[in-house]
Amino acid sequence: MVGTRIITAIVLLFTFSLDLFFASTHIFALVLGFLVSAAAWEWSRLCQVANEHLQTAYAAAVGALALIFLYIPFSEAFMRWVLLLGFVYWLAVPAAFYMAPKLPKFQIVQKSLLLQGVFVMVTTAVAMQYLRSYAPSGSAFLLFYALSIIWVMDIGAYFSGKRFGQNKLAPLISPGKTWEGVYGGLAATFLVMIVVLVVADFSTGASFKLILATALAAAISVIGDLAESRIKRAADMKDSSQMLPGHGGVLDRIDGVLAAIPVFAFVWAWL
Repeated sequence: MVGTRIITAIVLLFTFSLDLFFASTHIFALVLGFLVSAAAWEWSRLCQVANEHLQTAYAAAVGALALIFLYIPFSEAFMRWVLLLGFVYWLAVPAAFYMAPKLPKFQIVQKSLLLQGVFVMVTTAVAMQYLRSYAPSGSAFLLFYALSIIWVMDIGAYFSGKRFGQNKLAPLISPGKTWEGVYGGLAATFLVMIVVLVVADFSTGASFKLILATALAAAISVIGDLAESRIKRAADMKDSSQMLPGHGGVLDRIDGVLAAIPVFAFVWAWL
């Protein structure tokens, strides 16, 4: 199982890195559209869409909508407002946790969640393309850094939580997560950030923007993880699918990305 997980992770990282650093903007958009479709298919299953044709239709529609937004001529003003909406959405999610930490078991199709899925996944795809191709100082390296924050946060939280975890973060949503894990993840993230600041030699203004974007994205990535866990518990599903051997589904791997990347891009666009 561990071997399968490692092999899958290596293949995914290698394939995605090739696309990230060497593909054209249009090819990268196509790959993002495919990933959005795969994630949307899993999201429909979590929302209790049982009919396979409807699952496929939802996945195709969300993927197509993502491609439309990725291929329309870029507008800085439009992008800023899209990212603002994404930022506000993820700021509101913890309030939903507070009001209803544990959702009742889903018995019918969750139409509101289906609509939220469209917004969340399309916004993330657009934010990724923005950081790679259109943002001030945007590049494949900037997007890779933003994604690295999430990966390091996740790894640091896992190991520090396993070693020092005592105080539960959200026991009704994800009993395994602890505050100590969050602190460890943040510490690991900030170490990576310091190395990047030293090596890249940013200006004072750019350094402040990077620090704020890193801090907010790292913290919000935990919210994205909890949001998917909350939905999976209500759907009575351990994994969003078995699409990725040893890892579960696409959503299981990008839950933090869905929250963190729009927030990172929001800071980059508005400061």
